[in-house]
Amino acid sequence: MKKLFLFIALAPVLFACKDPNVKYNQVIQNDSDYDVWVKVYNRTDSAATVFFTVDSFLIAKKSETIILERNGYKNMSVFNPCNMYLDSIKGYAEDTTLILTKNLNSAANYTFTEVSKNKKGGGTCECRTIFKNSDLH
Repeated sequence: MKKLFLFIALAPVLFACKDPNVKYNQVIQNDSDYDVWVKVYNRTDSAATVFFTVDSFLIAKKSETIILERNGYKNMSVFNPCNMYLDSIKGYAEDTTLILTKNLNSAANYTFTEVSKNKKGGGTCECRTIFKNSDLH
């Protein structure tokens, strides 16, 4: 009985000490006038920490798609800068010869945003890039 009481008394303390929970999304927003296919080339080395479940994404014109979602007990600052965890990623406009010229593997082309934050530094964050017509040639 004493052990059960001790566990009940310590449980709230243990739960209060856990790391913050973070939900992270990598988002592509397509503001162009074209449906854009994005082709993903996963890393094949042993340092790969993320594996994409598909090798391409269709981002319809005037829409957005979450191409990567991660959840865990971390701090949101771990996801800034916006790394892609890939060998490369390329895009092209569907039914055209237009190629996406924006380097999607560069963290400089993404904007990191803390969407919501909790008291422990966790919450929801995202890295977002936006396609425009000028990004397709």
